[in-house]
Parts: sequence; C-alpha cells; structure tokens
Amino acid sequence: MKTLIILVTFNGYKMTRDCLQVLSKLSPDRWKIAIADNASSDGTPQKIAEEFPQTSVLALPENKGFGFANNEAFRQNIPNEHFDFVCFLNNDTIPSIDALEKLVSDAEAYPGKAIFAPLVKNRDGSIQRTDYRFLSHSEFFLNAFRTVRSADVYLHGNPKPERDFHFLSNDWINAVCWLMPVKAFEEIGMFDEKIFMYYEDQDFAYRASKLGYRFLLNPEAPIVHLGGGSAKNVLSRSMQHDFSQLYFYRKHFGIFGVFLSRAFRFVRSFLRLSMLAPFSLFKQTARENAKIHATLLLFSLGMKGFQK
Repeated sequence: MKTLIILVTFNGYKMTRDCLQVLSKLSPDRWKIAIADNASSDGTPQKIAEEFPQTSVLALPENKGFGFANNEAFRQNIPNEHFDFVCFLNNDTIPSIDALEKLVSDAEAYPGKAIFAPLVKNRDGSIQRTDYRFLSHSEFFLNAFRTVRSADVYLHGNPKPERDFHFLSNDWINAVCWLMPVKAFEEIGMFDEKIFMYYEDQDFAYRASKLGYRFLLNPEAPIVHLGGGSAKNVLSRSMQHDFSQLYFYRKHFGIFGVFLSRAFRFVRSFLRLSMLAPFSLFKQTARENAKIHATLLLFSLGMKGFQK
C-alpha cells in the first residue's frame, strides 16, 4: 500500500520546512510527498527541491487557488505511479508519523465509504475543532444574528462516536488533513477549481456526502495545526470568504441559494456595523472593522465587485 501526500504552498517556506522535516522520515516505499507551489515569491519551490530532494515539487506559474493546486499535483503524480491512498495536508501543520500511519490503517480496515481525518490541536495543545454540521437553511440564516462563539455551537454540533470503531463522526471535517482512497477522490470529482479559497473543502464534502461518503475523525491520531494566512489582510480574507460562500450556495441551491447567501451576509454585516458605529468614534480597531463590514454590506447587495 502506498500513499501520496500533497501539500500546497504559497510563500511561508519556514513552516513548510518544519512540516517536511517530519514527513521526510516516512518510508519512501510506502509514501511519496508532492508539493504544489502557487507561484511563491520567496523561493519556496527552489528551497524545498534543494533541502528535500526526495520530494516532488510542482512550481505552478500562477496562483489559481488551493483546489487547483491540489488537483494539479494529483493529476501530475497519479498516472506515473500506483497509489492506494491520497492525503491532503496543510503545510502549516506539524504532523506525526504515528498519526499518519493510523489514518492509513483506518482506511485499510474500514468497510464503508469514508474520508479520514486526525484530531487537530493548537500549538498550546488545546483542541481545534475541525468537524462541522451541514446547517439547514434556517440555521444558516439565523447564525447571522449570533456572535461568532454562539454561531459555532450550531456549526459544530456534537460529533457522534462510531459504533464498533474508535472514530468520531460529523457531517464533514475541514481539509487540514484528509486521507482517502485514490478512487474516492476521483469518484467525488476532485476539488472545484472555480473556488479560489474557502469553501472548497465544504463543497467537496457536500458532494461526497451525496455519494454516501462519511467523514471520520480518529481522536487517537493527533497533529498540530499552526494556522497560516494565505490572504493579504482581513478585508481580503473576508471578501474571499463571502465570494466563495455565494458561489457555494448558488452552485448547490440555485437562485434560492443566492438569495439566502446575500440575506445572511447583509444581516450579519448590518448588525456588526450597527454595533461598531458608536465605538468607531473612539477606537481605531472599531473604525477598521466598521469599514470592513461596510464593504461587505455593499458586496452583499451586489454593489461592489470582488478582486483577489
């Protein structure tokens, strides 16, 4: 059995190096590490090739997003060598050999259609929730009225123990680390390359669930996720998130999905702006956040385009 591990990089060589120092200890007979670099400007692909010559490096000429990069690395490696499993791993993680080996064992032993994920921890050892529910339309809209903390209660819910196994299950798990059979990734249809960033994993998970795949988390296989920051600033991240949300809801729910996404974002930003307005007279951070939500409010009304 052999597994292909794919990491997407965009600058941030140091954190990628820390991740690869762990991955380089894996047996090359059973694992291959492939890097898809999204046109980094810090010399990341060249440095990786020099320091980790056993790693396959694909230097893409332009940044077309997380999904495209993963797909392209998959397309470049699968025809040339036989792999049973593929593992998509964030480059801002500190994995462990034991955790990765356990995920492979899970995939070999589990009788059903599933995508496997480790328990994710923060740098300080606290649990980082990566499991989520697919919200009903009403739950999704009502989250616009909630604080981030109270909305998280609905977004995550409570994972359920898998009968006769050590897994915890939820509707989907984000793509900090996924391991699945190669045939599963092909059957589900790979990542949607129209999504530049954010929602690409939820879109994939939604399609996977329609085909009967389950998302299973192994609490005995922990890794550390440091958290990156691919977008330029808070406004850029927020705009990209909202743009991808609109695309996701339009793709899966049509005109109603467009209305739902716009209504959610309008209410969310209107309420945030209303709460920030009195404080913006005295606090710089409040003024900055108010400007962000004013921009997002216009975008929810279709009054402002989006630039990557």
